[in-house]
Amino acid sequence: MIRFRVLAASVVLVCGTALWPQPTAAANGDIELKLNYWPAATTGSTPAGAYVSDGVTATGGGNWNTQFWGGDLRWTSSWHWGIHLKYDTGSQSSWGGALAVGGLTTGGTDTVWSGDVFYAWQLRTVTIRGFVGYGSIQDVFNYNPSLSFLGGRGETLSSAGYRAGIEAVIPIPNSRFTFNAGAAWYPSNTTTDSYPAPGSPTSSGTATDYSASVQYTWPSGWLAELGYRWINWTTGSFHSGAALTCPCTFATNGPFLAVGHRW
Repeated sequence: MIRFRVLAASVVLVCGTALWPQPTAAANGDIELKLNYWPAATTGSTPAGAYVSDGVTATGGGNWNTQFWGGDLRWTSSWHWGIHLKYDTGSQSSWGGALAVGGLTTGGTDTVWSGDVFYAWQLRTVTIRGFVGYGSIQDVFNYNPSLSFLGGRGETLSSAGYRAGIEAVIPIPNSRFTFNAGAAWYPSNTTTDSYPAPGSPTSSGTATDYSASVQYTWPSGWLAELGYRWINWTTGSFHSGAALTCPCTFATNGPFLAVGHRW
């Protein structure tokens, strides 16, 4: 909560102090492509009553690590409109809490992606981007086939919906460094649980995605970025047989490193 307040206050401060006229649009726009590495930790919270069978009682949630790898492509036109595509995926490890009890989980994969359309206000001391788009946050759990109540099945829990947000890019004076900050809000996501057959229970939830980083760009266009990212999402109430009882909350965060090029 404290980190969110600091990030939100920074974005508000930038918006309030950067009210200078917009310069002429660039002749050809630009493209920025990055490769990302994000070693994140996730904490999930579930209510009492989840995963109870075969002598396994694992309530209250769990935690795990994910080694995310991905890409980030941003195209800005000469008229300041643009498209931003982002995709990160990785394998789970180091389970604790509910996922570790009784050898419940044997593997898994997490995936986060989004596609946005934005408009960039290029002010004298900062660039502000306002965007709308669509995104998804997905956790796939592979369960221990020796636990009969799971039937050797896995489970996919996904949250997807429309999103809106704002980004700020602040050049650091007399240097090739910039400070970047972003905040995205998913006001009403549809959460789907794939576990039961024949159908999948759904519910409505929300999500947020925040980031802050420092980027260095060489004269040749090559760049490196170091920052931190926080994703939080919630589900509504549902019950999916022996697998999962919700409402649930998930928090994924950790430092990230990106390298890329700008044309």
